[in-house]
Amino acid sequence: MGFLTPLFLVGLAGLAVPVIIHLIQRERKTVVEFPSLMFLRRIPYQSVRRRHIRNWPLLLLRLAALALIVAAFARPFLRRDALSASAAGGSREVVILVDRSYSLGYGDRWNRAVALARDRVNQLGPADRASIVFFDTGAEVALRSASDKGRLNTALSVAKPTAAATKYGPALKLAGSILSESALPNKEVALVSDFQKAGWNGAEGVRLPDGATVTPLAVTDDQPVNVAVTPAVLQRTTVNDLGRVTVTAGATSTGAAVAALPITLEIDGRAIQTKTVALEAGGSGSVTFDPFAPTAAFTRGAIRIPDDRLLRDNAYYFVVSPVDKVRVLITGGSSGSREASLYLARALELGDAPSFDVQQVGADLEGLPSTSPPSDSNENVRTEPTVVILNDVTVSPAVADRLLKFVDAGGGLFVALGQRASWPASTDLLPGIPGPAVDRTKGPAGRLGALDYGHPVFEAFRAPRSGDFSSARFYNYRAVTAAPAAQILARYDDGVPALLERRVGRGRVMLWTSALDVGWNDLALKPVFLPFIHRVAANLSAYTQRRTSMSVGEVLPGGEPGRPSNGRSALTPAGERIPLGDGTSGVVELREQGFYEVRQGDRDATPLTVASNVDLNESDLTAIDPRDVAAAATGKAGGAAPAGSNTTFTLEEQERAQRVWWYLLFAGMLFLAIETVLSNRMGKVRV
Repeated sequence: MGFLTPLFLVGLAGLAVPVIIHLIQRERKTVVEFPSLMFLRRIPYQSVRRRHIRNWPLLLLRLAALALIVAAFARPFLRRDALSASAAGGSREVVILVDRSYSLGYGDRWNRAVALARDRVNQLGPADRASIVFFDTGAEVALRSASDKGRLNTALSVAKPTAAATKYGPALKLAGSILSESALPNKEVALVSDFQKAGWNGAEGVRLPDGATVTPLAVTDDQPVNVAVTPAVLQRTTVNDLGRVTVTAGATSTGAAVAALPITLEIDGRAIQTKTVALEAGGSGSVTFDPFAPTAAFTRGAIRIPDDRLLRDNAYYFVVSPVDKVRVLITGGSSGSREASLYLARALELGDAPSFDVQQVGADLEGLPSTSPPSDSNENVRTEPTVVILNDVTVSPAVADRLLKFVDAGGGLFVALGQRASWPASTDLLPGIPGPAVDRTKGPAGRLGALDYGHPVFEAFRAPRSGDFSSARFYNYRAVTAAPAAQILARYDDGVPALLERRVGRGRVMLWTSALDVGWNDLALKPVFLPFIHRVAANLSAYTQRRTSMSVGEVLPGGEPGRPSNGRSALTPAGERIPLGDGTSGVVELREQGFYEVRQGDRDATPLTVASNVDLNESDLTAIDPRDVAAAATGKAGGAAPAGSNTTFTLEEQERAQRVWWYLLFAGMLFLAIETVLSNRMGKVRV
């Protein structure tokens, strides 16, 4: 027995008060009136009877009430040092968290993990309840707050490791939510995992309810040895107008050295070459395979090594996608502008991510569609122009209306203002209203000042030595009044806008306030000109470079919610078909390792193919101390102890779990009520 606030026991001295009251209390006497006492002799009265307590029940009630109230304020509790002692005081709510990340596929770890979880289920008492939660990067409740051991064991038997990595934060937060909703007095989390270091990033905002405990159940090996395939690097070349791809792949070892590890390159399911690499203990190595020609629009490739105790990371999948070409129309209205168009055309022809199909046309923009949006097919060259560049052009109202429809449907427009450029006021499309020319030929030439490096056009130039726009000199440029919806991306040193952007419908319009020739500025002669033009065209075309592979847990874009999908669906590596669009989320989370296909109907001849690979951080089997996770989740130094050992609770936690003071205070108040009733009745009887 212990007391959390023992100083309140001093109040027990107040028990003497009822005793003193009982000793000094006098009984009421009946007064008898007598006519006269003048003839009586006064005799002194001497009482030899000692005072004593007559109402023992009333006194005991008062003493008991005061003693109970004082004891309640002292907050007594029974000292219990072990987890089993605490659990014996009532039923338990147990959340069993089972790690199902792909590292649990190492050797027999998964079988051991399931066995530990089953043992925890079998230790449940008749009044206990348990929940089964499986987790990797996310957490999923398989069975919630059940007392049937058969159902709990069945939920464990149907599970298996996934291809995802480990994250402890979501699982512990879900466990805390389940425990906080439970009315059972004792709360516990049993965490079954291999406790990988890569899966724990600190406390992560996790805090279980007060009094909850965490029991780690570790599934580890003394010296795990694992070899994993690292991501491959693809390099495209063109030989005799034939595209070739060179693959460089490698492997890494965590553990013993490997003298000669065979690495095989597979293309469309067929092994085409095998090379060997030597790996030191904890080191890595790489090999470069001979170039090959893609055999299809989306050529599937794989890098494989021999099987070891962890199979998931022995293969790396990739896709050789078709080369995207963005069709660009360039127009200029004079000989000077045509010279500038040569700089533009030459710069765009050198692009490779994306590649540009450049066509120079006249001022009437022949070949420009008026209503059709840019093509979203999987062909190598998009059949419709996606970007139009007007370099110092006088635009007629008819052409302006066509450009408005083109941009509204999803196209991109880049307008460079020179001396001859003009725009009809009847068409509201540009991000600014062109004004008169600003002459900077007298005195210092103009320079580009403030640039918005957060915009995709200038983001590549953020790092040091990535390009210096301030070296370009501007002798003339047009003053512009920015539109209300326009965004100013760059200014000259005098504050005049240099580059503006505006969204119109589904497309974008960018306005460059100086011509792109060597007459008004020398930007075309600077090294930043080529990457700048590439970034502008890619941004206006909404180009997104196709990745050779993605990771499990990432999201594969699908259709747009609320828009008809026209039979658009995704096919997983396991053969499951997931519809996209028509009220669905429109995206697919990659949960498997292998190749996903996005099809436009069942008869789609060239479906979009995406490779999905496991997160290599999970291949590092280095473990952390399980007590670190338990301590962060419970807020107790040292955390919870391993299974089978005693868990020490603080005095405050033991007292808070028992709450004896509440019962003592209630009993004391009840005794006071009984004492009041008895004293009133006894007083009436005496009268």
